[in-house]
Amino acid sequence: MNPVKRCTGGIINIPSIVTLLGLFLVMQLWADPLQASEIEALAIRSEAGFTRAEFELSESAEYSVFVLENPDRIVIDFASTTSQVNTAGVVVSGTAVSRVRSAVRNGTDTRVVFDLTQPLNPSSYQVAAGNEESPRLVIDMFPPGVEIPVVAERNRSLAPDNAVSQRDIVVAIDAGHGGDDPGAIGYDGRLQEKNIALAISQAIFERLQTVPGYEPVMIRDGDYYVRLQQRPQLARENRADIFLSIHADSFRTQRAEGVTVYALSQTTAEDENIRRVTEKENSADLLGGVAGDTSLREFEDDLALTLLDISMAWSIEQSMIAGKHILSAVGGVARLRRDEPQQGNLWVLRSPDIPSLLIETGYLSNPDEARQLASSSYQNRLADAIVNGVMSYFYERPPEGTMVAWQKAKGQWPTGEYIVRRGDSLSEIAARFNVSLATLKAGNRLSGNVIQVGQRLVIPAATPGMPVAAAEHTIARGETLSGIAERYRVSLARLREANNLQSDTIRVGQVLIIPSS
Repeated sequence: MNPVKRCTGGIINIPSIVTLLGLFLVMQLWADPLQASEIEALAIRSEAGFTRAEFELSESAEYSVFVLENPDRIVIDFASTTSQVNTAGVVVSGTAVSRVRSAVRNGTDTRVVFDLTQPLNPSSYQVAAGNEESPRLVIDMFPPGVEIPVVAERNRSLAPDNAVSQRDIVVAIDAGHGGDDPGAIGYDGRLQEKNIALAISQAIFERLQTVPGYEPVMIRDGDYYVRLQQRPQLARENRADIFLSIHADSFRTQRAEGVTVYALSQTTAEDENIRRVTEKENSADLLGGVAGDTSLREFEDDLALTLLDISMAWSIEQSMIAGKHILSAVGGVARLRRDEPQQGNLWVLRSPDIPSLLIETGYLSNPDEARQLASSSYQNRLADAIVNGVMSYFYERPPEGTMVAWQKAKGQWPTGEYIVRRGDSLSEIAARFNVSLATLKAGNRLSGNVIQVGQRLVIPAATPGMPVAAAEHTIARGETLSGIAERYRVSLARLREANNLQSDTIRVGQVLIIPSS
């Protein structure tokens, strides 16, 4: 994905500004009726443990699915849809469907009925058009007692079941420092903050690429410097819904450790608002909205300052809430220096229209934490936790008109994909993404626990708001199992159980799974 691709849509709604700006857009949406769809083909086949029906459509269709008993049937009603399929000729041999029927309803709708040989529970989703393929509706039908996996196939679109486009949530990821600015230097004199920040930022970017409904944007994707004032501006140009600046810290002693999340302070915000109004005649500062951008130059000073105050207060409030979600998720992977977001005077957080956070991922002056931060395995775990926090925040407060808002209305939780790396085990991947091993296996049609490097796994739905289930710890010289348990605030019994240990004997270099506290 192009790291500087511009996303259509708007920044999260700011109520005081967008009401009038969005009115014309809303009227346009009402003026465009949904285009009628046609069922062009229907195929039914037996899969391992379930039956799948695929409708090929001319356009995405509004539909509903329900179950009838005595006799057992599954009914699919398509709104504003016609059919050219001869349902009597659909092949159903070898499946749990005995017959297919269809009829016109209400003059414009189509009802399709599957007569069943046994009770079945349906699960449905639509697949968007692509690669010269028409849109499709997929109905998977499972026997009673079988856990229905909530999965996102690689080509699955979680587009809404009406024809109105839903935009992605844009996450701007800012790797701190870069180029001639190395940032903090590690305890060993070699580790540099700019490299750690870029590696974690890239891991966040790659993880978000696998999540339907999200579009990540990298502010810096190489070893070069971007001016502080330019970083939030690049986020605004890409219509970002949230801005994450990734850093690592250093201190005069080696004892300091833990993750800290920062938002802008109210005092700094007030000073920044005054500066923007003072310079507005020579400035292109903008406030975002669903109908586009609004320049401060369009308003008198008093009104411009009022709008900025309202917008900045909203931005800080949302930053603090998002920060709490991220800390909750990161707490399952890393030690927290502060369990609440802190507020400070930081240049990159001064956007009045984008929730903005600076994440200090740990201390390079602490040898143990520095070694962790330099580990690609830990970087990936930390990135996954940050993404979990971001997703939890947006699931709780989804921007209007986004796919996540639609998913929440439908009771769905965004899912994604994971590519197996060397050293991975299925149980560790399940713990990493906070799903049960049984659910992970069912979602990928796996009968055993064997996986291959490079294999793509569908990650089923996790529970919104839950932190990542486990972290990793590489044992250093002088450490004891009881000391590690105390450090991560877990019981010794739970630590033994998570690692299948029969005693407290451990060895240097051994990697332990740390269950969530």
